[in-house]
Amino acid sequence: MIGIIHQLDKFERKCVKPVIGSVVYCDLFSNLASHSGIYIGSNQIVHLNGKGQVEMVSPERFTAGTTASTINVSCCGKKPVGSNIASNRAKKKLNTSRKYNLLFDNCHQFVAGCLIGDFDGNANNFLWILEMTMEEKLKFDNWLPWGF
Repeated sequence: MIGIIHQLDKFERKCVKPVIGSVVYCDLFSNLASHSGIYIGSNQIVHLNGKGQVEMVSPERFTAGTTASTINVSCCGKKPVGSNIASNRAKKKLNTSRKYNLLFDNCHQFVAGCLIGDFDGNANNFLWILEMTMEEKLKFDNWLPWGF
Protein backbone atom coordinates (compact mmCIF):
# COMPACT_ATOMS: atom_id res chain seq x y z
CA MET A 1 0.00 0.00 0.00
CA ILE A 2 2.80 2.44 0.81
CA GLY A 3 4.25 1.94 -2.68
CA ILE A 4 0.92 2.97 -4.24
CA ILE A 5 0.72 6.09 -2.07
CA HIS A 6 4.31 6.96 -3.01
CA GLN A 7 3.45 6.57 -6.69
CA LEU A 8 0.41 8.84 -6.32
CA ASP A 9 2.50 11.48 -4.56
CA LYS A 10 4.98 11.31 -7.43
CA PHE A 11 2.27 12.04 -10.00
CA GLU A 12 0.48 14.65 -7.92
CA ARG A 13 3.59 16.78 -7.47
CA LYS A 14 3.29 20.12 -9.23
CA CYS A 15 5.51 20.57 -12.26
CA VAL A 16 7.88 23.54 -12.30
CA LYS A 17 9.92 25.31 -14.93
CA PRO A 18 13.62 25.67 -14.21
CA VAL A 19 15.17 29.10 -13.72
CA ILE A 20 18.52 30.22 -15.11
CA GLY A 21 21.22 28.08 -13.54
CA SER A 22 18.92 25.37 -12.19
CA VAL A 23 20.45 21.94 -11.92
CA VAL A 24 18.41 19.38 -13.80
CA TYR A 25 18.69 15.62 -13.86
CA CYS A 26 17.05 12.57 -15.35
CA ASP A 27 17.28 8.89 -14.53
CA LEU A 28 19.31 6.49 -16.63
CA PHE A 29 18.95 2.74 -16.86
CA SER A 30 15.73 2.47 -14.83
CA ASN A 31 17.00 4.55 -11.88
CA LEU A 32 20.36 2.77 -11.59
CA ALA A 33 22.19 5.96 -12.58
CA SER A 34 21.41 9.58 -13.35
CA HIS A 35 22.44 12.34 -15.74
CA SER A 36 22.67 16.04 -14.80
CA GLY A 37 23.09 19.39 -16.50
CA ILE A 38 22.59 23.15 -16.05
CA TYR A 39 19.53 24.94 -17.41
CA ILE A 40 20.62 28.13 -19.22
CA GLY A 41 17.24 29.47 -20.38
CA SER A 42 15.31 29.35 -23.66
CA ASN A 43 14.52 25.65 -23.11
CA GLN A 44 18.23 24.73 -23.30
CA ILE A 45 20.45 22.62 -21.05
CA VAL A 46 24.24 22.51 -21.01
CA HIS A 47 25.62 19.08 -20.12
CA LEU A 48 28.66 16.87 -20.45
CA ASN A 49 27.68 14.05 -22.76
CA GLY A 50 29.00 10.49 -22.61
CA LYS A 51 31.65 11.29 -25.24
CA GLY A 52 33.16 14.01 -23.05
CA GLN A 53 31.78 16.94 -25.04
CA VAL A 54 30.08 19.91 -23.39
CA GLU A 55 27.05 20.73 -25.47
CA MET A 56 23.77 22.63 -25.38
CA VAL A 57 20.64 20.52 -25.90
CA SER A 58 16.87 20.65 -25.68
CA PRO A 59 15.07 18.72 -22.92
CA GLU A 60 14.14 16.06 -25.49
CA ARG A 61 17.79 15.57 -26.48
CA PHE A 62 18.84 15.59 -22.81
CA THR A 63 16.64 12.53 -22.17
CA ALA A 64 17.16 10.84 -25.56
CA GLY A 65 18.48 7.31 -25.20
CA THR A 66 17.57 7.13 -21.49
CA THR A 67 14.76 5.44 -19.61
CA ALA A 68 13.75 8.82 -18.13
CA SER A 69 10.11 9.79 -18.11
CA THR A 70 10.80 13.24 -16.65
CA ILE A 71 13.49 15.80 -15.92
CA ASN A 72 13.80 16.93 -12.32
CA VAL A 73 14.59 20.53 -11.32
CA SER A 74 16.53 21.80 -8.30
CA CYS A 75 14.11 23.47 -5.89
CA CYS A 76 13.83 24.99 -2.46
CA GLY A 77 10.37 24.08 -1.27
CA LYS A 78 8.09 24.50 -4.28
CA LYS A 79 10.27 27.10 -6.06
CA PRO A 80 13.00 26.29 -8.57
CA VAL A 81 16.45 27.59 -7.62
CA GLY A 82 19.44 28.34 -9.80
CA SER A 83 22.58 30.41 -10.18
CA ASN A 84 23.39 32.93 -12.91
CA ILE A 85 27.07 32.30 -12.19
CA ALA A 86 26.62 28.56 -12.78
CA SER A 87 24.76 29.26 -16.02
CA ASN A 88 27.55 31.56 -17.23
CA ARG A 89 30.23 29.01 -16.33
CA ALA A 90 28.31 26.32 -18.23
CA LYS A 91 28.04 28.54 -21.32
CA LYS A 92 31.78 29.31 -21.21
CA LYS A 93 32.50 25.57 -21.35
CA LEU A 94 30.34 24.99 -24.45
CA ASN A 95 32.13 23.16 -27.28
CA THR A 96 34.98 22.02 -25.03
CA SER A 97 35.90 18.43 -24.25
CA ARG A 98 36.92 16.45 -21.18
CA LYS A 99 38.29 12.96 -20.69
CA TYR A 100 34.93 11.49 -19.77
CA ASN A 101 34.87 8.66 -17.26
CA LEU A 102 31.62 7.22 -15.91
CA LEU A 103 32.91 7.18 -12.33
CA PHE A 104 35.65 9.82 -12.12
CA ASP A 105 34.95 12.62 -14.62
CA ASN A 106 31.27 12.69 -15.43
CA CYS A 107 28.27 14.98 -15.82
CA HIS A 108 27.82 15.45 -12.06
CA GLN A 109 31.41 16.67 -11.68
CA PHE A 110 30.81 19.06 -14.59
CA VAL A 111 27.65 20.44 -12.96
CA ALA A 112 29.46 20.85 -9.62
CA GLY A 113 32.20 22.72 -11.50
CA CYS A 114 29.57 25.11 -12.82
CA LEU A 115 28.35 25.70 -9.24
CA ILE A 116 31.72 26.09 -7.49
CA GLY A 117 34.11 27.11 -10.28
CA ASP A 118 36.42 24.09 -9.90
CA PHE A 119 35.88 21.63 -12.73
CA ASP A 120 38.80 19.31 -12.00
CA GLY A 121 39.35 19.24 -8.24
CA ASN A 122 35.84 18.48 -7.05
CA ALA A 123 34.70 14.97 -6.17
CA ASN A 124 31.00 15.35 -7.01
CA ASN A 125 30.90 12.19 -9.12
CA PHE A 126 27.52 10.94 -7.92
CA LEU A 127 24.17 12.73 -7.74
CA TRP A 128 23.93 12.36 -3.95
CA ILE A 129 27.30 14.13 -3.53
CA LEU A 130 26.28 16.84 -6.00
CA GLU A 131 23.12 17.39 -3.93
CA MET A 132 25.27 18.34 -0.92
CA THR A 133 27.03 20.99 -3.01
CA MET A 134 23.64 22.19 -4.24
CA GLU A 135 22.40 22.56 -0.65
CA GLU A 136 25.26 24.95 0.03
CA LYS A 137 25.32 26.87 -3.25
CA LEU A 138 21.62 26.95 -4.23
CA LYS A 139 19.79 26.39 -0.92
CA PHE A 140 18.42 23.26 -2.66
CA ASP A 141 16.25 20.91 -0.61
CA ASN A 142 14.25 18.83 -3.12
CA TRP A 143 13.57 17.94 -6.73
CA LEU A 144 10.36 18.70 -8.60
CA PRO A 145 9.46 17.51 -12.10
CA TRP A 146 9.76 19.81 -15.12
CA GLY A 147 6.67 19.85 -17.29
CA PHE A 148 8.54 20.56 -20.55
